[in-house]
Amino acid sequence: MSSAKDDSEPAPEMTGAGADSDSTPGGDSKPQSSTPEQQEPGCMPIVVACTLLMGIVSFVFCGVTTWVLFQKRTEVAIRTLVGYVDVIEQSLLPPDEKKSVIAQLESTIKEMRADDYPQERASAVMQRLVRLPIPQYGELDVIDSFVQENFGDDERNDALKQISRLRRAIELGKATVIDVNDVLLPTTQVDTTHPLGRVLKQPLAAENIREVVQRAKLIGDREKLADQPFERKPIDEILKRELTAAVDQGGF
Repeated sequence: MSSAKDDSEPAPEMTGAGADSDSTPGGDSKPQSSTPEQQEPGCMPIVVACTLLMGIVSFVFCGVTTWVLFQKRTEVAIRTLVGYVDVIEQSLLPPDEKKSVIAQLESTIKEMRADDYPQERASAVMQRLVRLPIPQYGELDVIDSFVQENFGDDERNDALKQISRLRRAIELGKATVIDVNDVLLPTTQVDTTHPLGRVLKQPLAAENIREVVQRAKLIGDREKLADQPFERKPIDEILKRELTAAVDQGGF
């Protein structure tokens, strides 16, 4: 009796961990769906590795290039000075100053071509030379001439005073080529055919000159120069002093 009763009772359902949730009534198992942990990483590790490798190669290349250039400082300086002579030849410097500047540069080039010329001295010369606004000095002379011919007495005197203060800052090594280019910006225009890449506008306008004067005043005030006219020191004398300082004192 008990055996027949047991056979007629339905089998209890399997629940919990013992149940196979992926089983079908026919006994077949469903294919398991993939999870993020089971998915392959794809190309990302390769991309990361290649990026790191390229960074290492670039770093090594830059280091080697810097070392090579460091060993060829004199050669680089010679090429730069040769090109700079052409810039001076097309500058607006007075003829006597232009001739003297070119002679000093050519003499320096000749010295650098000696086999025993120190690399450190070549660096010192270039450090001082790139700060010196030699072509711009002649452009300031053009501004001076315009002021003298077109401004009234009071305005003319003040403008000449401010420009002389700027020249004084150049003489003292306080105003660099960047400062002077900024001062002259209102009166210049782009010219890709010129070695400097820009020239003075022609004709000059009084309003632009007034802005130049104001900017020159700011440089003089920044360096706390006396509010008075200063004598113009020739640029070739300033260059000679800087070349001597490069030999005696080195760079900055």
